[in-house]
Amino acid sequence: MEGMAVEGEGAFLSGLAPRPAHVPEDRVVDFNLHQPVPGGKSVQEFWRDLLSAATHDVMWTPHNGGHWLATDPGLCETILADSDRFSSRVVIVPRDPIGETYSNFIPLSLDPPAHGPFRKVLNDNLGPRQVNAIADAIRKLTNDLIDEFENRGHCDFKGEFAEQLPVRIFMSLVDLPEEDLPRLKYLADQFTRPDGTITFPEVENGFREYIGPILRQRRGGTAQDMITNIANAQVNGRLLTDAEAENLTIQALVGGLDTVVNLLSFVFSFLATNPDLQALLARDQAMIEEAMTEFLRRFPVVSDSREARMDIELDGVTIKQRDMIMASTIPIAMSEESNPDALAFLLDRKVRRHSVFGRGAHTCPGMHLARLELKIVLTEWFRRIPAFRLKQGTSLSFTSGIVATVDPFVLEWDA
Repeated sequence: MEGMAVEGEGAFLSGLAPRPAHVPEDRVVDFNLHQPVPGGKSVQEFWRDLLSAATHDVMWTPHNGGHWLATDPGLCETILADSDRFSSRVVIVPRDPIGETYSNFIPLSLDPPAHGPFRKVLNDNLGPRQVNAIADAIRKLTNDLIDEFENRGHCDFKGEFAEQLPVRIFMSLVDLPEEDLPRLKYLADQFTRPDGTITFPEVENGFREYIGPILRQRRGGTAQDMITNIANAQVNGRLLTDAEAENLTIQALVGGLDTVVNLLSFVFSFLATNPDLQALLARDQAMIEEAMTEFLRRFPVVSDSREARMDIELDGVTIKQRDMIMASTIPIAMSEESNPDALAFLLDRKVRRHSVFGRGAHTCPGMHLARLELKIVLTEWFRRIPAFRLKQGTSLSFTSGIVATVDPFVLEWDA
């Protein structure tokens, strides 16, 4: 598949898995999720080219322990939603060590019906009512951050804004001190985009050493922050065990400290190169709601995988029990079949097909918070900084992984 080869192997993911006997030769593709996006492409462009070059709906790569890869959007949707055949016990490649380490964390690693009671604990903390209650705090922090650089005429968007707003809001939801952010963000990043500086067991231990004492301290407390609520939550008529409370909290931290950061970075790096769209949103803020729906379609970032619960016949091949198959959310949005002219940003699309927040039982519990933050940020930013651009000479670069990201970039405007 032309354009899919990635040069070099990260030290932490070195080596290629041998092709198993049940994998036909014509299904093998050189695809490595954990390497930089090649050829100066964006993550979404890379996946679009991957899809257009795919010879089958199901391919297999020897990278990251060897795993299947769904390239058809309908098949990706089916795999994400079909927990009877495709388990969420392991959702990250490579299975060993990162996938198996992450399988400790709930509710993501649980299948229905065991998943439901634990998921409810997160839903009770991240539902529309709970999220809408902090809208004023999101708006205030958005403006406080803009205050720091508006008159300067430039900012490191990721460092000074995207990595500040959502994570500081999340830290307030869990009532953790902001000075602990660098430590927690580093650990969260090592799950979604590992760089080899720390082993996965060390990442898990780092989280547990931090969060375990806090949970035990908040047992029996009456505060309304998310960690206190988790520490005192009940499932099936009993309190969560210490291990369950740790696992649930770590899962919330990894999601809360990463995904919206990257969504904002994709949106604003795109806006910075599209002055006509900026002018429209600055002139008519009623268009922000419509633009949001297209931003969410255009910039999916998550690439989940599933573990086959049994031997499964799929697209002319046999997925063996315990085989891993990636069902990224990106092909669902980037397929020309799903969304004609998929890379274009079109406000007047008749139909938008995407699964940016996942699908099925494991739809992202933080989706209401993500939508609200994006809407408030767009509204307040365009009210204060209606026109901006990438710093002269800047070229955008992208890093793939379980959650894709835009590498740091600088925005400029006329102060």
